[in-house]
Amino acid sequence: MQQPPLSARFGQQLGVVSTLYRGLIERLLAPHDVTWAQFTLLLHLARRGGPSRISEIAVAIELTQPAVTKVVQKFVNQRLVEVRRDDADARNRLVRITAEGMARLEAMQRSFGPVFVDLLQGWEELDLERLIADLTRLSEKLTALNDAERKR
Repeated sequence: MQQPPLSARFGQQLGVVSTLYRGLIERLLAPHDVTWAQFTLLLHLARRGGPSRISEIAVAIELTQPAVTKVVQKFVNQRLVEVRRDDADARNRLVRITAEGMARLEAMQRSFGPVFVDLLQGWEELDLERLIADLTRLSEKLTALNDAERKR
């Protein structure tokens, strides 16, 4: 039997890895009472370093604006994020992660440590650096592709 084309094998493997990774992270997040979507929102705000509009967050983490608004409200109540009006456009709200939110995010990520140590067991540092570089390149390509699709 002939193997599927390389692009199909790539897509299949990426799908398998994506599903397995998300399942692992969701199990690791459960004790923190945080879902994958909520975690990605905090992660996005932390990476941004500054405030983001609800609409920008929705695009970045691939959720609807109402879903993002609901998560933001939950996190405002927990003092993990703060919201203020956008001076440039009062219709927009800007969301920023708080110091408490950063501490909570860091605690979640630290709790992943033992599992990630096991996951990476047997990998050479150079191989991991290459993998990270390749995943970064893939992420950039996927972002550009998704942006182009949204504009259609």
